[in-house]
Amino acid sequence: MSETTEASSETSSSTATRGRPPGATRKGLETRVRIIKGAREALEDGGMEALTTRRIAASAGVKLATLHYYFDSKESLLLAVLEDLIADMDAAYRADVDLPPAPEDRVEALIRASWRYIQRTRNKQIAQTELTLYALRTKGSEWLAARQYNAYIDFYGHLVFEDDSDEELRRIGRAVGRQMLIGIDGIILQSYALQDLTASNDDIEALILAMRGYLRRLMVERGKAR
Repeated sequence: MSETTEASSETSSSTATRGRPPGATRKGLETRVRIIKGAREALEDGGMEALTTRRIAASAGVKLATLHYYFDSKESLLLAVLEDLIADMDAAYRADVDLPPAPEDRVEALIRASWRYIQRTRNKQIAQTELTLYALRTKGSEWLAARQYNAYIDFYGHLVFEDDSDEELRRIGRAVGRQMLIGIDGIILQSYALQDLTASNDDIEALILAMRGYLRRLMVERGKAR
């Protein structure tokens, strides 16, 4: 199938479904998933320098015209990759541990699950760091770094409480999630740089103690304010 034919086929499909965006059909969703997977593989294996449209298209098994049809900019593709990475992390955490009901215990369980995930996904962790640096270095792409970190904070914050329908609990969850992310980011880079597992394990224990204490203080302050 030629690039023109493949792209026009997708366009016709989109028109037939009343202007739904690329990926709205089953075939379209499968193609979109392949492209995101190809971009993830390129990013994790070779970093941002390897994230070229030709390499992504080859890895996904699609034509260049098809790739551009689904993602009109590098940033839109990177955003999709980011969302896919977070979904992968969420699935891994939930499969790894049943979160206990007490918030302090949940924080500890989350940090331990995070550390286990980090240890087995080295390339993913480095890829996410490279994505952040790319966004910060590229004029006009700074929003992607903000979206990335807000997504991580929301991810951790949402899991701190079983029920975060309370606005104040959501605020506390995000505050704890933000501090957890600060600690985890530092431990990731230090553990890869120094390759000292014993020290990194000690750092995780220190982070757990700090986060349990921080959450306890925030909850006491919440009680006093009521």
